[in-house]
This record gives sequence, structure tokens and C-alpha cells, in this order.
Amino acid sequence: MAKRGEATRFHRLLALFLREHLPVRRKASDKTIRSYRQSIKQFAAWSREERGVRFDEMRFADLSRDAVYAFLVWLRDERGLSPQTLNLRLSAIKAFLRFCGEEDVELAGLYLSVSSIRPFKGASSPGIKHLEPVQLRELFSEPDVSTRIGRRDRFLMILAYESGTRMQELLDLTCDCIGECGGYVTRRVHGKGGKARIVPLASQAVEHLDAYMAEFHPGPDPEGWLLFTVHGGKRTKMSPGTVDHLLKKYAASIHARDPSFPEGLHAHTLRHSIATAMYRAGSPIPYIQDFLGHADPSTTMVCAHADGGAMASAVEAASRQVATPVTPAEKRWKGREQYLLELCGLA
Repeated sequence: MAKRGEATRFHRLLALFLREHLPVRRKASDKTIRSYRQSIKQFAAWSREERGVRFDEMRFADLSRDAVYAFLVWLRDERGLSPQTLNLRLSAIKAFLRFCGEEDVELAGLYLSVSSIRPFKGASSPGIKHLEPVQLRELFSEPDVSTRIGRRDRFLMILAYESGTRMQELLDLTCDCIGECGGYVTRRVHGKGGKARIVPLASQAVEHLDAYMAEFHPGPDPEGWLLFTVHGGKRTKMSPGTVDHLLKKYAASIHARDPSFPEGLHAHTLRHSIATAMYRAGSPIPYIQDFLGHADPSTTMVCAHADGGAMASAVEAASRQVATPVTPAEKRWKGREQYLLELCGLA
């Protein structure tokens, strides 16, 4: 089905779900309908801001299991939402996809895939945390490097820290993204909105990269996923769930002997750790902003908050020199997008 046709099918079923299925067929309460509408609006806003997918272009392919899971992890890590709220968002998306599967049998598989996401447990961590250098060294030493999986996991964590990339940017890397520019080994990172940026890799990390490539990509494999898992004898792109699982596994192991180590470790923790380290080393905010791929310097300033009020104040003072006006979100939702939002009951 053509992209336009897919988008039309998505918007038609979403409008039917919110305007007829919930209030008329299910006789859902106003509170339930508001909750479902808010969950879907939040997913649409995240897709636009983090993945560059406009609402008027949204298709069911944009609600894949990996996309929904990445959205929930973002809510947890960036917004600090509680497991209860995350599960409410997940339930709303599942309910919508279940309805779609009943209306169109072709979408039943999508519902079953997203349904495999398990509910979130435990307490959420307030604020954005980072790891201190001693904690990073402890984390990187935790994998059993006498095993192939242990060596892979150690490299993944080191690369996640040294590159400062978002989880999805990290998993989207292919072997041909690694190159050399100006005498430095670089990574070509494809960020949100389809924007690409070139990021240098520290010399210490290059040694780990060389060892990893020699073992996991010994032959020419330019289009192969840099980080992969093996299923049925075939290499497949590593999923966010796999990264989340291994980080929690190593964090829990360290936490068992050192309670001061954060038990709920996420990929964004490593991203914020390198940003904090760069700031402490005196890197200007614009440099950190470009390194992280932030469009807005105020987003970069959040990373400094982890170091306390004094650090936040210092970052705020520095950011005034590079701050640019921010266009209010509502002004970017015009024309066809605004029409579709109103039509689907999300406006």
C-alpha cells in the first residue's frame, strides 16, 4: 500500500477509535477517553520531535514494537514518568491497536507484536542521573570479557558513553558509518528528523573499536549493523529492549555489592554522563550541543542539572550567549496536520 494510503488508513481508524468506538460502542468514561487521547497525542508529539515523523505522515509502521518501546523509555528517562503512568500510556496504545486489528485483519500482527511489551515495574528515578568516572570504570569492568558476549557488551557500553548518541542512533549505526576525518576516527550519526552529524571518537575508544571490528566484523560488511544479535543463524539489528536488558543486568550486579550504584541504569544515563564530563572539562555549551545533536541549547542545559544548582546556574549563564528563539509547538502544527488532529479528535 502506498504511503499516502497507509497514512489515510491510520487517520481513519484513529478517528473511528476516539470518536465512535470508545464513546459509543464501549461507552467509556470521559476520563478514560481523555487518558487515551493524551497518550496518543504524546506519542505523536514524540514521533515528530524525536523521529521527524509529522502527524499527517504517520502510518501504522511508525507504531512498531521498537518505536513504542523507545517512546516509553524516553518518557521514563527524559520525563521521569512513573511506571504506573508508563503502563497507562502502553495500555492506551495497545487498546488502539487491538481495535485496529479487529477492524483490519492485516493489523492484527502489529497489535500482537506491541502486546509483547511487558508492563514497567519499580519506582521511577527523580531527575536525570549521571555516573561518576569511578562508577563508569566499574561498569565497563563488569562484563566477563573472557566470553564473546561479554566483549560485545563492554564495547557497546563504552561506545554509548564515548559517542553520546541516543539509543536509536546507536543501534542505527552500520559499519560504513565509521570513517576518518581530519585525522580523527568519526561516526556518521543519523539523528532525529533525518539529520546527520559527524562525531569524533576519543582515541581510547578507538582501540576498543578496532578490537571489536576485528572480532565481530572481520571481513567487508559496509551495510551490516555495527551492533547486532543473531537469530536463526542470521544477524539482525539489535533492539532497544536488548540494550535495556543488558544495562540493567550489569547495574543490578554492581548494585548488589555497592548500593550507591544506580540499579535502574538506562542508555540515556551514559549519554548524560559524557555530557556532564565534557561540561566539567570546560567544553562550551555549543560544543556539547553539537556533540549531542540537540537542536535547542536549553535541552543541553538539562544535562548540567545533574551536577546540582550551581552547575545549572553556570550552564544557564553560558547558554544566554547562544540561545535562539524557540518557535512554540502549536505554530508548527498547521495546515494538513492541524486538520487531521481535529479530525482524529486529538486537537
